[in-house]
Amino acid sequence: MLTEISGEFVKIVWADDPDVHLMRGAPDRPPARFNRRGQDALYLSPDIESARVAIGQDVKEADRPRVVLTFQVERCTLFDLRSPEAADIYAIASQPWRALLAAGGTPPSWHAADRLRENGYVGLIDPSRRRPGLWHITLFRWNEPGAPNVMRQGNADPVSVSPDYR
Repeated sequence: MLTEISGEFVKIVWADDPDVHLMRGAPDRPPARFNRRGQDALYLSPDIESARVAIGQDVKEADRPRVVLTFQVERCTLFDLRSPEAADIYAIASQPWRALLAAGGTPPSWHAADRLRENGYVGLIDPSRRRPGLWHITLFRWNEPGAPNVMRQGNADPVSVSPDYR
């Protein structure tokens, strides 16, 4: 249920706002699967293909340009939703969240993330629901005592993405 990770991870972001992602405590951080508006969460993928799948349903034809960023993530232990022992949390975390949030509800995945935060986990490994075999990480805490250091590496490289990349 726990998996140790470290190394390079990537994230596809808007080209005109590449540095916002490592910021913590940003009140305007948008809500996502594992965080409420303004709640810290850093979503990363182990490779560019996984990152494209992660944002595929958010991409629109007329979007502004995007870049891929590379981050070095220090060794840390994450709650692994791929583990059979994590099936109860995964069942909560994997439920659709966008429509519920749009209707004013609270996504069940937020409750799953709350449980993990309350139990002291720095983050989780989330299997891709859109492409089995791929996965992503979500850090709840980083660059603070007791959490992994995360540093941006290299350049922001242009990347093409298409709507609903699968």
